[in-house]
Amino acid sequence: MTVNETGLESTGVLVWWGTLSVVSVINIVAWVVVARRFARDQDALDPRARRARRWHLVLSALFVAGCAFRSFLPRAEGQRIALVDSWVSAVVISRAVATVAELSLVAQWSIFLREYARAVQSRVAVALSYLPVGLISIAEIFSWYTTLTTNFIGSVVEESTWAVTAAVVITGFAMVWPRYRGLRRRLITLMVAINVAYFIFMCTVDVPMYWARHTADVALGKQFLSVVAGWHDASHRLVVTRGWSDWVDEMPWMSLYFTAGVWISIGMIRTPPPREADRAAGRSQA
Repeated sequence: MTVNETGLESTGVLVWWGTLSVVSVINIVAWVVVARRFARDQDALDPRARRARRWHLVLSALFVAGCAFRSFLPRAEGQRIALVDSWVSAVVISRAVATVAELSLVAQWSIFLREYARAVQSRVAVALSYLPVGLISIAEIFSWYTTLTTNFIGSVVEESTWAVTAAVVITGFAMVWPRYRGLRRRLITLMVAINVAYFIFMCTVDVPMYWARHTADVALGKQFLSVVAGWHDASHRLVVTRGWSDWVDEMPWMSLYFTAGVWISIGMIRTPPPREADRAAGRSQA
């Protein structure tokens, strides 16, 4: 692997990296605690709810592990930058880990929405629950496009697709919200609020950031790589830097992703299943 190192080192970057690493260890411990609690309490759940939470457990494990890996070894694929000089910092490895983690998280959202939609027999919301995994699979293709070619237009499409996916999830939850009461209505309200905040963040921060990078590259006449050449480049070239200017744009999304995103994933393991009273309420309002 060809590694270029810059001489700049920012204390702020080191503190940020250390904080992400510590939080990731705490997140792993939290997942273990939740997993042990599930093992103890699962017999009290009906078979469908138990099956859904087993899926949450597995998918959350993949997401927690993927985020921890990317916290310990941060890198930005399009720029080919990393904090650690190691073969495991290779861009293609990072992107592969991210792909598995992101599909796992969106699968959790789909399972959660589908369970609550089926309980109140909302056919439209159930149908919507099948869209996120497909949409994010498309987003991952465009993410790989940016990773390999260094053309940030792929990231523009990717992040826009994530925003659309959030809108789909918001719509699905909004459709079932009137049919729940008490704790479960408050939980759905929280899920809607999280996705609304995420949608706003994507539209005002992430998408504009990648669009600005793309337009800047085009203005400078940057020559983008082909997919084949990009695979070789992403497998072998790495710029190790700890400079503030190199990481400052990555910090907001990485910080939210590897902290709050993980907490939401772990939290979905413990979401209460819909109750029979909720289902009756849903049928009476259908």
